[in-house]
Amino acid sequence: MFSTTDIQRIVDIIQHHYSFMIFTSLGTEVLSDEDKLFLTNYGIDIEKLEEQYPPFMRNFLLGRLTAVLEEKQTKELTNEDFEKYLDRGQFIPLSERERAEYKISREITYNHLKGLANKVVGATRDIMLEENKKNIISETISEGIKNRKSIASVVSDLGHRTGEWDRDWKRIVVTEMQNIYEQGRASEIIRKYGDEALCWKHTFDSACRHCLKLHLTQGVGSEPIIFKLSTLIQNGTNIGRKVDDWKAVLGTNHPYCRCDIQPIFAGQKWNKDTNRFEYSLDRERKVIRTSKIKITVGDKTFEV
Repeated sequence: MFSTTDIQRIVDIIQHHYSFMIFTSLGTEVLSDEDKLFLTNYGIDIEKLEEQYPPFMRNFLLGRLTAVLEEKQTKELTNEDFEKYLDRGQFIPLSERERAEYKISREITYNHLKGLANKVVGATRDIMLEENKKNIISETISEGIKNRKSIASVVSDLGHRTGEWDRDWKRIVVTEMQNIYEQGRASEIIRKYGDEALCWKHTFDSACRHCLKLHLTQGVGSEPIIFKLSTLIQNGTNIGRKVDDWKAVLGTNHPYCRCDIQPIFAGQKWNKDTNRFEYSLDRERKVIRTSKIKITVGDKTFEV
């Protein structure tokens, strides 16, 4: 039989585990007092381990940066370049709007992850209590055998569920990291060109049928649909919508979606050979070099 103390001990371990994963993904500011207590009780010094730029913030800043650079320049960047970019504070500080939007996105992600943690805790309690119920019925079995069978049964049940929970965690983290990356790109586009900037969603030929339908004019390999950035933002998310009601949105259309937002500049036209909106060669020759600005990323400098 599992006592109330046994069940609570297991639950505490699970809550500590998830609180730590939330902390390492989102940082300290988003943690509740309960989360901080769980971490402290298990010897975690969050002030010592806290990163200045947790992964969620890093993806936001990476999104902003890649929205400024050309695709070929982005491909030249290394992790070391980006680390130096952060350490040296080479990025423009967040505006009040960006800070507010970032905090809201972080809170939404926290709620998704915390919801999964609560789901795991509830399921674990149910499994252990159900095993207690079975034991009460099996009065003919000796106490020692009962305990061994109970532990084996609970371990088996939790083992079957763990794969599902791990997949749920990965799905949430990967999807939300992409969302904040897209938000970073959008923030930079808005800063330079405003909410009404024209955009398209870069959609690979291997993308799902939903993204192909939402982003392209005539399916695989066709010219993308052109959106106003404000429209994508106003469309919100597809969470809670029926598939037939899905809309093109700023972030992910669905879990693991990798379609990213790209701005369209005046004078650019779709090039079916490169699958991008580009200037003609004549237009490129007319670009005034003095209009370009320099972006420093670590030890590298790019003209954009």
